[in-house]
Amino acid sequence: MINKDLAVQTINLKKDFNQFTALNNLNIEVEPNTVYGFLGPNGSGKTTAIRLLTGLSYPSSGHSYIYGYESFAKDMQVRRIIGYLPDVPSFFGFMSGLQYLTYCGQVFGLEYKASQKQAHELLELTGIKEATHRNTNKYSRGMKQRLGLAAALVGNPKVVFLDEPVSALDPIGRANVLDIIRNLKTHTTVFLSTHILSDVERVCDKVGIIDHGNLLVSKDINDLKKDYSKKGFEVKLSEDPATVLAIIRNKEWCQEAAYVLDTDGYYKLTVYVTEKTKAGQELQQIMALHGYDMISFNAIAVSLENIFMKLARG
Repeated sequence: MINKDLAVQTINLKKDFNQFTALNNLNIEVEPNTVYGFLGPNGSGKTTAIRLLTGLSYPSSGHSYIYGYESFAKDMQVRRIIGYLPDVPSFFGFMSGLQYLTYCGQVFGLEYKASQKQAHELLELTGIKEATHRNTNKYSRGMKQRLGLAAALVGNPKVVFLDEPVSALDPIGRANVLDIIRNLKTHTTVFLSTHILSDVERVCDKVGIIDHGNLLVSKDINDLKKDYSKKGFEVKLSEDPATVLAIIRNKEWCQEAAYVLDTDGYYKLTVYVTEKTKAGQELQQIMALHGYDMISFNAIAVSLENIFMKLARG
C-alpha cells in the first residue's frame, strides 16, 4: 500500500540485467527528516537502487515512491522534490562553481538573483567559498565532491540521494561533510549510500544493509545493535591463556570462550557471558590467580561492522 507520508518507499523493487539480478525485491521505508544509511560492499546493488529511486533507470518489476509519487514516472513533480549526488559528479569545466550552481538553480526554475543567492549560500555551506569564481576544471576531486553536494541541494529538495558522498575527501573534509549531512535532516531527508560503516554509525538514524542485491535488514541503528548485542569481555594478554581456558569455560556464566594471537603480538581472549557483573569480577580473579598480566580488559561493544559481517556471512 502506498504511504504518501513516507519520504521513500519501495515495494518489491527489482532490476535485472539479462540473466543477472542486480536488485531483488527491495522493500524499504524511510521516514521524513531522517538520515537513512544504505550500506553494502561495492557491487551490492546500492547504485542500482539509487538510479531507480531517482528515476534514472526503470525497474524490471516493483515500484518506488517519493512522498507518494512514482519515482520513475514522466511527471516532473517528483523531480522537483529530490536532489542527487552521483558517486563521480561531473560539471561544465568552463563554468565557475558559482556559475554552475546558478545555472542549476535557473534550470530548477529559480529567478537569476534568487538562484545566485542560493549558489553563494551553498558554496559557503559545503566549504568551497574560496573557489567561488574558479572554473570547475581547476577543482580537485574533493572540491568536485563538495560542489556535487551543493548541486544536489539546489532548490531545497525534500529528499536528497547521496551516492558515496565523502569517498574523495581527506579525513578533515570527510568529518566536515558528514557534519553537514547530519544537520541536513532538520529540513530534508537524506538517503546516504556508502560502504563505509563508520560513516553510517556517525550520521544515520536508520540503516539498510544490502548484499548481492538482497536487503538483509532495514532498522533503526540502536534497535539493530540491541538485537545483535552479546554480553562479554575482551582481554588482551601477553601470555598464551590456554591454561585457564577450560576453567573459564566451566563457569556457569560462560557461554563461549576463545582466543587468538592478534597482529600486535598479544593474545586476545574473548568471553561471552550470561551475567556480566559476576563474570567480570570472577574473570579478573582467575587471571590474577594464575599470574596473567592483563594489558587491557574491556566489555564487548557491538559495532555495525560486527553486525554487517554476521549478516553478510549468513
